[in-house]
Amino acid sequence: MSDSLREVLGPGGALSRVLPGYEPRPPQLAMAARVEDALAHGRALLVEAGTGTGKTLAYLLPAARSGLKVVVSTATKTLQEQLADKDVPLLRALGVDAKVAFLKGRQNYLCLLRFDRFLRNPTFAVREEAAVFDGIAAWAETTQTGDRAELSDLPENLASWRDLSASADQCIGTKCEHYDRCFVFRVRREAADADVVVVNHHLFFADLALRTSSAGDAGAAVLPRYDAVVFDEAHAVEEVATEHFGAQLSSFRVGELGRDALKSLAAHSSRVEAAGLAARLMREGREFFDVALESSQEGRWPLLRGALQPAEAERTRLAELVRALGAAVSGSGDEELALIERRCLALGADLELFSETERRPDLIHWAESRAGHLFLHASPIDVKGLLQDKLYDRIGPVVFTSATLAVAGHLEYFAQRIGLSDDSGPLFPLESHVLASPFDYASNAALYLPRDMPDPQDSAFPEAVAGELRELLPITSGRAFVLFTSLRNMRAVHALLAAELPWQVLLQGEAPKAQLLKRFRDRPSVLFASQSFWEGIDVSGEALSLVVIDKLPFASPGEPIVAARIERLRAEGQDAFYGYQLPQAALALKQGFGRLIRSSSDRGIVAVLDARMSRKGYGRVFIESLPRCRILRSPAEAADFWTGEPCKGATGA
Repeated sequence: MSDSLREVLGPGGALSRVLPGYEPRPPQLAMAARVEDALAHGRALLVEAGTGTGKTLAYLLPAARSGLKVVVSTATKTLQEQLADKDVPLLRALGVDAKVAFLKGRQNYLCLLRFDRFLRNPTFAVREEAAVFDGIAAWAETTQTGDRAELSDLPENLASWRDLSASADQCIGTKCEHYDRCFVFRVRREAADADVVVVNHHLFFADLALRTSSAGDAGAAVLPRYDAVVFDEAHAVEEVATEHFGAQLSSFRVGELGRDALKSLAAHSSRVEAAGLAARLMREGREFFDVALESSQEGRWPLLRGALQPAEAERTRLAELVRALGAAVSGSGDEELALIERRCLALGADLELFSETERRPDLIHWAESRAGHLFLHASPIDVKGLLQDKLYDRIGPVVFTSATLAVAGHLEYFAQRIGLSDDSGPLFPLESHVLASPFDYASNAALYLPRDMPDPQDSAFPEAVAGELRELLPITSGRAFVLFTSLRNMRAVHALLAAELPWQVLLQGEAPKAQLLKRFRDRPSVLFASQSFWEGIDVSGEALSLVVIDKLPFASPGEPIVAARIERLRAEGQDAFYGYQLPQAALALKQGFGRLIRSSSDRGIVAVLDARMSRKGYGRVFIESLPRCRILRSPAEAADFWTGEPCKGATGA
């Protein structure tokens, strides 16, 4: 460990002088030293850093002083904004003058060209959205960033924003009359000049897939060249990488190509054939998807071999139509039509992936029906080899950190899932460390595990959950998250209890998440929610004193990607339950548990109402993956713990 790190993070260091009431955290200093060493020596590093470690500063400080071009990738845009508002200003206060830039996806920024065109002919996808446009127009006159996050009252799902921003397929780059003022290219220039570039996982992997694609245009990559990557909230990396290393087709994508082609061709009256083909695409583009969807269920389902054969003729016609449109707009010299041609080529290549004769064994084909559109996916069954080839072999240091990486105290499972290790050990120079939270879970937290609950599949389970809640909620005077693994159970238990609870009752879906959380913090409440509230939610203090989880969060084996991974492991002679399903569920439970204790003064109870935690041998894996705390078996023990009375509950492993 360098002396300079001790001078900043150690006792009496610079951080203690900048933050009033700051107490040195040995795990933070230990993590910073390991990140510093990994960056200096080109190693891979896995660090589980428990809640309260201060892991953001522990990686940001050595990254900013490393002399390398470092990309920091976080799970969400919200966490990016937290770094911008809190952590980077703290870095400045500590005297670190490294340049830090923040990049989001294109859809977050106002496109000046498309905004001007919209002003000339405003057409709203949803009529009611016209009411918010005056506010957008006034903001557009003064904004220095073009980032829609500045519009705090703007609805997240504003359909018309698609007409005010530009995707990579719609941007003409240097040929645009607004290029010098463009918000996207301005922030990219800042990133090119920065020492640390902060992005989110979706942007990072979209860029990585683009720059390493044999069919893609590496020159169109979003991020500048970088030497190292730090993944915060790294437990989400596998899921996001899976999404971006695959392909997706949708009726919406086809229709949008037809609409954009017609708009671009409006200024080219001589291109009659191209306009006719674009109009045909608008009329006929859904035929393949409608036939493919025929006799299929709603939701998500795997596309077994032969499932798309009845739609093969329609797929072939659509591919031919897309190729013809691409040829008809080719060679115009117009940048917008050149974009249409490239989109036709990309769509044609993706259509080939869904030919029954072109199926690849490394991809799982699946479908989902959502918002009136059919989406077809071809996703990698695993991303280990992709990460090795596209990331680890191309850069030096890479750091993965999160509060939830270890299963029963070990990091081997995560290392294998992301391709840093296999059954024989590490595949790259690798260090792994589990750093415990500085919070006193043994005194301040308890895990409630009832013995007498029906099986979660039993029809009596929702009523049993309601019965447990009637006993537990009065102990903490409400102030509870009640988290479910299914919307069906959430609604069933809410219907059983909502009318009788004396506290404010909130239900996911009744209002946007931010509004629900504000109401929850304002007065004692009980929030009924699903897994979207299991992570990325931070409620400190007494407002949240009880977290109830209805059942163990095993991923549904009917989920297409989960099913494919189970099948692959079994074909390789591995135990899919202990090698994949169980550790995945243990990490998910750990995320839910982590909602409770967010500061050193927080106190409360996590209740898991799934008797398999006690009855099944594998229940120990879940318990050993959670912070060590007292285990309670009855509402009476829970009440004694909450009031501070001596309690007979055991201490968890």
